[in-house]
Amino acid sequence: MSNEYPPDDIDLLSSPVTLPNGVVIPNRLAKAAMEEGLKGGLPGRRHRRLYRRWGRGGWGVVLTGNVQVDAAQPATPHDLRIHDSPHTVPLFHELHESLLADAPDPRPLTLVQLSHAGMQSSATYSLTRAPWVPSIGPISGRPSVGTGFVAWAIERALWPVAARAVTNPAEWCEIAGKFVDAATAVEDAGWSGVQLHSAHGYLLAEYLSPLTNPHPRPLPGVPERVPVRLHLLWLILTGIHTATERTFVKALKINCSDFVAGGLDEDASAEIIREIVRWRLVDLLEVSGGTYGNPAFAEMGREALFAHFTRALLPTLPPAPEGPAIMLTGGLHDRSLIARCIRSRAADLVGIGRPAALQPELPVKVLLNRALGKGKARVPPYIIPGSEFYRRLLGGGKSRPHSKARNGFRETNGVVARRDEGNGIKLVGAGVSTVWHEWQMARIGRGENPDPTLDFLRGALANTLWHDILGGGPRGWYRHWMGTD
Repeated sequence: MSNEYPPDDIDLLSSPVTLPNGVVIPNRLAKAAMEEGLKGGLPGRRHRRLYRRWGRGGWGVVLTGNVQVDAAQPATPHDLRIHDSPHTVPLFHELHESLLADAPDPRPLTLVQLSHAGMQSSATYSLTRAPWVPSIGPISGRPSVGTGFVAWAIERALWPVAARAVTNPAEWCEIAGKFVDAATAVEDAGWSGVQLHSAHGYLLAEYLSPLTNPHPRPLPGVPERVPVRLHLLWLILTGIHTATERTFVKALKINCSDFVAGGLDEDASAEIIREIVRWRLVDLLEVSGGTYGNPAFAEMGREALFAHFTRALLPTLPPAPEGPAIMLTGGLHDRSLIARCIRSRAADLVGIGRPAALQPELPVKVLLNRALGKGKARVPPYIIPGSEFYRRLLGGGKSRPHSKARNGFRETNGVVARRDEGNGIKLVGAGVSTVWHEWQMARIGRGENPDPTLDFLRGALANTLWHDILGGGPRGWYRHWMGTD
């Protein structure tokens, strides 16, 4: 199929993709969803500054970070949320206008990622409900953050009470309705569409997985032909399809594997995806892997993670626009590598996450820049200064990057190979890198430029302590009072 594509890599990456609903994505590069690390709730000035920078970047798709459909059950205090408030639609509209304000033509597809944290929602971390009010999920329990006493204590601190199992089908229908209501609010705000986050152990993924939903029950109004494990997703997709215009894009992010005992293996995930594609309700499908509860994504190279899955499944799906466009995210930060991925039909689009926190204009400045030849049109490896020390200090195990780094956590196109050694907190390694990139996005939100030399300790003091907890001191308080922060 390679003769269907332009021979020039930049021409290929700049070529459009037509979705099943007729909407055209202008190029093959997507700014993937990342939590922005800014104040949660409704979008504000700092969100608008950040998204304006991404809008200038020449992306084909721009995805928001988590936007929670249940304001009382977010994943973190930084999550944006859909509120039952008259300010919700106007503020999301302002965010969308900021994104497009400086965007080059043709403008990007703009998607809001809708999510429900499920069992992972922590009352003591998010501070959106009383500590004794549990999170919800298909079963009762707590997410696992690791082994040993420290991990046990952290689990009890984050989740003082175990998640409440949702057993009433009417409550599941109510949850589906929250996704539909959120999608209609997003459409009213002018966005191109939504992406349902059914990956990484959030509620929609918990409903799919035999590990967290061992005995799924049928939900009312779903045809018998739909597998019972897919009932919640079917209700949400059909609800959005009915409530919005045909050109409103419905995207889905789904695990290719949970990588946990009792979870969905690749074959089961592949069959789930085939079934979803048969519904003809999804326009864009992003493939992910792993769960935060057992983060195999932090222990394996993404190339190995996707290799079997893309070879075995994606070529068997109808190509866009007969079927959904396929987006792969993770480890693809090189122009030539992205082009090979598309030509082999491993994907139609490539999602880029963390590098976009350091280079928000990555497409126009690097990947689509003809002044940069082969070997230069890529995100070079970089180190998070000081991260290895804090990773070991906090018990997250040792990083094993492909290229050795004595005092840092190296990000590479091949992706870091990470391992847990003995007892420890499984999420620390992934968390160190995640938080550092959130600090970069927070800098952009404050009107500053990203700083790749930012030491982890300095970042913790400057961003978490000074800006997040102390509000930037007297100067920050004054700017906030004047409305110029």
